[in-house]
Amino acid sequence: MRPEAALHNVNTLRYFATALLVAFHVVGASETGGMQVGYPSVWRMFADGLIDVRMPLFAFIAGAVYALRPLLLSDISGFCTGKFYRIVLPGIAASVIFLVICNLVLKNGFAYGADPLSAVLLSMGHFWFLQAILIIFLVVGGLDALLRYRAAALLFAGAVGLTLVRSALPLPALQYLMIDGAVYLAPYFLLGMLLFRHHAWVAARKQIIVPVALGLFGIGLAMNIAFYQETGHLSQIRFDAQSLAQGIGIILLAQLLFPRVALLDRLAVFSFTIFLYHPFGTAAVSRSLTYLEVDALSLHFVLGLVAGLVVPCLIHLLAARSDWSRRLILGLRPIGSVPLNATRKTL
Repeated sequence: MRPEAALHNVNTLRYFATALLVAFHVVGASETGGMQVGYPSVWRMFADGLIDVRMPLFAFIAGAVYALRPLLLSDISGFCTGKFYRIVLPGIAASVIFLVICNLVLKNGFAYGADPLSAVLLSMGHFWFLQAILIIFLVVGGLDALLRYRAAALLFAGAVGLTLVRSALPLPALQYLMIDGAVYLAPYFLLGMLLFRHHAWVAARKQIIVPVALGLFGIGLAMNIAFYQETGHLSQIRFDAQSLAQGIGIILLAQLLFPRVALLDRLAVFSFTIFLYHPFGTAAVSRSLTYLEVDALSLHFVLGLVAGLVVPCLIHLLAARSDWSRRLILGLRPIGSVPLNATRKTL
């Protein structure tokens, strides 16, 4: 099996993860946002029940793609420059755009009242992921290269252990530079690395790994149900055994069983732009339906999801027309600098 074959469904999974993120923001991060639903609403349970899938799946995909083109000690500057143009620059641009619009135009939104420094540091709303994944790229990539690309399993075990230690000890929140976010996502990033580098081994043992993944998912789900019965809401704790078991189980099942969907392969090129700019679409629908006094939650969800996926695609198509906006808004190279058949680099 060719190494790239291990990524046969990566674009499908990427678009699926993107759709889950948009759906989450349509419902709302809390009962005061989005559709303004709380427990025991099925919409709230849907949104909170997938906390162990959304961002971990993005991190898993990033780890698999990193394994295809890992950091080279001879080209650290090139690796860092690539991540700056691909992640940091478009992230800062999106953060500043949201900061300006939320404060000067809408007078509302997740960036309303935010410190301008927070926008530059990518710590507003969902942009925390960019900062966390950048830390992982640099730290895990550096360790990976220093250990000559032979210690992914050891690094994975260390990341899982660090997550459990972070859960067990009353440590202060490490919000600065989203270190907590990096600790949370590192096991999933390394899982992606492992599955890609040992794709032949994994493929040969699929009949064993799938039941193990089902078992992990079942254990995590049972723990979450017990938590719900005790507290009246699903767990929002990210640093614990329940989150790891459910997240790793679902992601393994998705990677091993999810088919490649050709249409989603073509749409995945818009995923990063959707990740950055989907609140424009979801917020527009929410405000419009609220103004029209439309109470049907299913209509709020469907129209919000569609708008959250489509509006960023339009932004992408417009930004792709010129070199400066391709670089600044989309994080892509100028039009003439990449062959048409070149593999598109992603997070």
